[in-house]
Amino acid sequence: MEFDGDVLTIDINMSMEEIIEFEDFIRTRVDYIDIIEVKEEGSFKSSAFLSILSSLKKTKPELQIPFLEKRVAISPEYGTIHWICHD
Repeated sequence: MEFDGDVLTIDINMSMEEIIEFEDFIRTRVDYIDIIEVKEEGSFKSSAFLSILSSLKKTKPELQIPFLEKRVAISPEYGTIHWICHD
């Protein structure tokens, strides 16, 4: 996790413990973040990753999460993963 100005960069392969740490970190800082970038090196370890990104987007609709808006990811272990984003 890297926080630079108003951009937060996270890894796609966060473990459940890292996702909990991420949630605790962002809870008090969400108002100061404009963009969440996701490094797509590796693969999903938990569906909670998408859940927390979706929750953040619903909490702060103006938050830019390009990864979430793509609606697809390629995982070496699981193949192509699609999801539906509800506005």
